[in-house]
Amino acid sequence: MTQLPVRLIATDIDGTLLNRQGVISERNLRAIHAARERGILVAIASGRFPENVFVLLERYGLRLPIIGENGARVTDEALRLLSERVMAPKAAEETLETLISLGSDYFIFGDRAICTSTDGMVHHSELSQGERMKELGFRYYHGPKEARELIQGSVHKFFVCDNKPLAQVRQALQRIPGIDLTQSSARNIEIMPSGVDKGRGVADLANALGIPMEQVMTLGDESNDIPMLRAAGYGVAMGNGSEEAKRAARFVTDTNANDGFAKAIEKYALI
Repeated sequence: MTQLPVRLIATDIDGTLLNRQGVISERNLRAIHAARERGILVAIASGRFPENVFVLLERYGLRLPIIGENGARVTDEALRLLSERVMAPKAAEETLETLISLGSDYFIFGDRAICTSTDGMVHHSELSQGERMKELGFRYYHGPKEARELIQGSVHKFFVCDNKPLAQVRQALQRIPGIDLTQSSARNIEIMPSGVDKGRGVADLANALGIPMEQVMTLGDESNDIPMLRAAGYGVAMGNGSEEAKRAARFVTDTNANDGFAKAIEKYALI
């Protein structure tokens, strides 16, 4: 059967598009531009929130659609909202109270806002991008009091750090209805509204663009990438990816240290 051409590329960032130094290599950047010159749309699909991705892309002169917070928010290249999925209020409340009772460190991703678990805890984006985030209307909150206030609005995701044994935290969270658990590394748990994942987020964007999933390429390396690796006609796992991600993908490329992103684009899209 003839393989349909790639019309949309959706890529993870950390461990995929970025190399071990946390930058987009020259070869990877050239691959993005080459794909766009061919008329192929390129988007980011990340656990990060869209504003964080937007500012990262600014460093490279890029404006791309963003599937953020593991699919909970999808925006166009100008951060205009295309789709949004939020956690049920009761599920958000039970999740927060469970994490507080366990003494876990966490971040809550709300409506253009992040809240940390303690007053003294700061999200990395506040340190490195805080002023730019404020210009984009993003806000930062700290501590359980403000966390309880934040969850009265839209909650897209909880991110749990590894200051407590994650197996114990996972076991407690699994009893809460209305949430799904995933991870972007062995050192965290990402808590999503039920049914929300990168696969659904990519499908939301593809539908908005009128592109069938058979003509979508996705690239990723971790458990939170598996739904989009399975959903796309061209699911590509990174050579540095988890074994689960590799099993879920149709193809496996080189590592992020060796421009695996660009090699996949060159091999499967630019043909």
